[in-house]
Amino acid sequence: MPRAHLFAKQLKHIAFAWLACTVVFGTLLALLVVQHRDAEQLHIQNVAQKVHFELNAQLKEIDSFLRQAESLDVTCPQETLFRLRQQVFKNPAMSEIGIVDHKGQLLCNTYGVLNPPIQTTAPIKSKELRYHGPVISEYMEMSAFVLARTRKDGYEVNVLLPSDWLRHTLDLQQYSQLDFIALVDSQTGVPILLQGNYSLPLHQALFPIELPLQARGEFDDGMNKYLFAKPLASLPKLSVVASSNSKPIFTIRSTPFMALVVAYLIVWGLLSYLLYFIEKRQLSLKYQLKRAISQRQLFNVYQPLIDAKTQKVVGVEVLIRWQHPSEGELGPAYFIPEAERSGAIVEISIAQVHNAVQELAPLLALNPQLKVSFNVNGQLLSCASYLIALEQAKRHICSLTIELTERDVLAQVQVKRTLEQLVAQGIEVAVDDFGTGYSGLQYLQSFPIDLLKIDQSFVASIGLDNLQSPVLNAVIEMATKLNKKLIAEGVETAYQADYLLKQGVEVHQGWLYAKALAIEALIVMVQREPSTLPSYS
Repeated sequence: MPRAHLFAKQLKHIAFAWLACTVVFGTLLALLVVQHRDAEQLHIQNVAQKVHFELNAQLKEIDSFLRQAESLDVTCPQETLFRLRQQVFKNPAMSEIGIVDHKGQLLCNTYGVLNPPIQTTAPIKSKELRYHGPVISEYMEMSAFVLARTRKDGYEVNVLLPSDWLRHTLDLQQYSQLDFIALVDSQTGVPILLQGNYSLPLHQALFPIELPLQARGEFDDGMNKYLFAKPLASLPKLSVVASSNSKPIFTIRSTPFMALVVAYLIVWGLLSYLLYFIEKRQLSLKYQLKRAISQRQLFNVYQPLIDAKTQKVVGVEVLIRWQHPSEGELGPAYFIPEAERSGAIVEISIAQVHNAVQELAPLLALNPQLKVSFNVNGQLLSCASYLIALEQAKRHICSLTIELTERDVLAQVQVKRTLEQLVAQGIEVAVDDFGTGYSGLQYLQSFPIDLLKIDQSFVASIGLDNLQSPVLNAVIEMATKLNKKLIAEGVETAYQADYLLKQGVEVHQGWLYAKALAIEALIVMVQREPSTLPSYS
């Protein structure tokens, strides 16, 4: 083969391997990116959920207290002050609790009764939990966040949450992947508390926030980001919002990426070599077959057909072997598939027929009715030169048989016409491995089939309790009713032989009697029998 052609073949293998690896590893890379993106986004959601949980838990506890504050005595006796101080002590998020009358005057707080009262904002006539701030506490002179409820009598009870506590809860330094995390007004989006650089998406409206939501795309700071927001269950007017730059989300860390690249290159190389090896082996086998034909390395062996009643040879099935110069004797499974692909099967089969006629001449002289059977397929039946070889062989072999599998019989419409022509010439047609394909009664009746060879899997089921056991009897019964002759393949035990004989199957083939023999061994086997050989008809 020219070097240029070989080089082109190798390039084709490399290109195919590259394409296959690119598709597979591209898919893996896409899955890795999606998995990484989902994991990073899930991390951002988990951070926001964690902060949401902590804030919501505190707000829920505070709201529970404010609901119970309906029973507080607004004249601020010691018992009321004690309850206020006790609540602050129990909840570290609270720094101060106060009672405001309907005019907006702060009457007392956890530090005591205010005399005179401090004027603040008048209570809103709403039963819902509300917030405002941050404000500066009069006593602590520190920033605080106010939660309040208006009682039925118009008085307000409020709680101050230190801004420092909230900032600690929203501490961005705990979450390195986040650009910002904020507690915002659910209606307007105005940050109440913020850590990081606050920014919002350009092409997606977020507010008002009523349900958990996600946003991706370009933000007003020019960056592509991912955002997650969720309103507080205890105070829906506030929402926790967390956001992160999308670049690290869609960037795979170098270590797994480099591992994937290395694996890609290794698999590409191995696949290229594997394709080259297969191509080389096929080419090598193809050329070896050509050389085997020219050097007559292919030879026939013969599997005897035995009359189980007389224990004598009534025919042979012609098989082929390859005497390989380095591998030794090879069975047909090694080279016949390649011979069929390359078309060499025709030349091999014609040589097989010619060799059989020559080698079997002494036995045919002793018994002209000796059955000689060849395995054929649809490819051979469509080849004129092979059909001519069969016609020539029929002049020397009175009982010439061709064996086809059920698939070969039914796969091609033109096979029927060819078989009819062969039968007209006196050539018998047999179905090999009968029962393993899809022959129906209509095919057995419409095709010129004379003989059925029972597949060895059914013979092996004799004496066993399995699904194939009743099939054997059905096959025998059907063949008898259709007046088809039977041969049992794969007979290996005396029990199988006896059973078949009782069922009327007299001709057997299998290792119980003999393996496939070289012509010399076959002649020796026949010569040990009486000179008058039986015939199978």
